[in-house]
Amino acid sequence: MNKKNFLVEIVDDKVLNQKVLEAILEKNNFHTITASNGQEARQMAEEQKPDIILMDIMMPVEDGFEACKKLKKNPLTADIPVIFISALDNAENKVEGLSIGGIDYITKPFNKEEVLVRVKNYLKLYQNYQHVIDSQTEKLLQLQHAQKAILEKPEDLPEAKFTVAYRPIVEAGGDFYDVFESGEGIMEYFVADISGHDIGASFATSALKALVRNNSSQLYTLTEIASTINKILCTIFKFGQHITAAYLRIDRKRYQVSFVNAAHLPIIYIPKEGKVRLMEANNGIIGAFKESLFVHFDMQVEAGDRFLLFTDGLVESFEKNKMSREEGIKKITGLIEKYREMPINELTTLCLNDMFCDGRIVEDDIVILMTEV
Repeated sequence: MNKKNFLVEIVDDKVLNQKVLEAILEKNNFHTITASNGQEARQMAEEQKPDIILMDIMMPVEDGFEACKKLKKNPLTADIPVIFISALDNAENKVEGLSIGGIDYITKPFNKEEVLVRVKNYLKLYQNYQHVIDSQTEKLLQLQHAQKAILEKPEDLPEAKFTVAYRPIVEAGGDFYDVFESGEGIMEYFVADISGHDIGASFATSALKALVRNNSSQLYTLTEIASTINKILCTIFKFGQHITAAYLRIDRKRYQVSFVNAAHLPIIYIPKEGKVRLMEANNGIIGAFKESLFVHFDMQVEAGDRFLLFTDGLVESFEKNKMSREEGIKKITGLIEKYREMPINELTTLCLNDMFCDGRIVEDDIVILMTEV
């Protein structure tokens, strides 16, 4: 074991038992702390985070079983392994101790070498377990960094005149966006929600980025591009996998906009003059049916017009302070209408913050992207 001095908490109302266990463990380079009842043990465990707890059962104030149950319900102490050491040697007590979260059960009078060996063995197991967690965490962080690295930043593409907030709920999210130039003065904006809210969905993002860029060109309409992407994803995705997406093309030389909304949330159009409008979904999902047809819409715009693309994590919640999609869209539209004169970076930040100012919990990945003509 790499860690030289593990901390063992000894919980027993008999001082003699405490001293015997202290002597065994400290002789073998373990640090020890002691408690005389379950309540004291739990408080000490929260404060000092022992690596393992040796717990007596029959104690005043709070017995060992009750203390173990409460330790396992407390996120600060739930992962600390508990070994019961008790004079109660019947099968029912052993089963109860193991069923409430104890990892082992030693009966008194105990053998000194047996206690030492069991403590060492369980610490080895938990250290290896922690190494696995640390290793996987590191890999997920690498994935997160890699995913962030492929996401375009506003400062890297100033001619696109966009701002974006990206908030994954896991180390690497299933929501995705991309911004790139497909021709002189022509910018493409793509926001998608990949089915699933786990790490698996995130692996599709780099492939999706390549797929969108490889098939996007001013030579093709968004109808043609969406159809091609759909056919390819239908051959790759497993049953039940799909994406919803909002795809916007802005030709700033001709003041023309084209968009495809594939079963995604509405694109919010904020004209410089006039009422804010919703550009609703006009196509089915991508990646589910090869025969699906996609149709793009074209519109003329003016300098100063804006567009907002976002994913459902911004407008929906099902736990604390529930909000339906319809309620969320109404709220975000009202915020934009109220603060539409703000610079786009400030407006995006304000919208993101105000959508959760009522204590609503973020339950899904969020992308919120705004661009100005």
